[in-house]
Amino acid sequence: FQWRILSRGLWWQAHPYSLSAVPAPPYMRFTVKARGDHSSLLGGLKPGTRLAVEGPYGAFTADARQTDKVCLIGAGIGITPLRALAEDLPAQVDAAMLVRARTVEELPLRDELRHIMTARGGVCHELIGSRSSVPMSAQALSELVTDIAERDVFICGPTGFTASVCEAARALGIPAERIHHETFAF
Repeated sequence: FQWRILSRGLWWQAHPYSLSAVPAPPYMRFTVKARGDHSSLLGGLKPGTRLAVEGPYGAFTADARQTDKVCLIGAGIGITPLRALAEDLPAQVDAAMLVRARTVEELPLRDELRHIMTARGGVCHELIGSRSSVPMSAQALSELVTDIAERDVFICGPTGFTASVCEAARALGIPAERIHHETFAF
């Protein structure tokens, strides 16, 4: 979605933020990492601040899957739309999740991810460490999720992360129509 915060200093530009939970009318939830001028100001908003919302855009949804098995792979704030996706998947879908962050403290929505994946009988692998110590290679992915080649793969994170995981998925023989990705550029 494109979110425009209708308050002084913020109304004049819209910013893209993904939902981090399935909408529960009248509410829609998005989770933001305070990284720049705009996102840093959002934490100070008062309840009831008006928003203008455009969207949704893209096809990073449960409807995009081709199979009843998925692997959700995310890094950094790119984990947040995967949380919503995991919540939205039909009950019969076999889900595995891989989430990567440099430190445990940088892993957004950690308890919620664990709860959702446990409730649906899935597994959530937390990959904590530097890029060099926690590779996202084809070998690493297939060791963590042994049947990954049979799954739809949803990938979300920074540009380099998303590109390398897409490449690893292709190296595993996963067809392009079962590789779904979104990139967060900073």
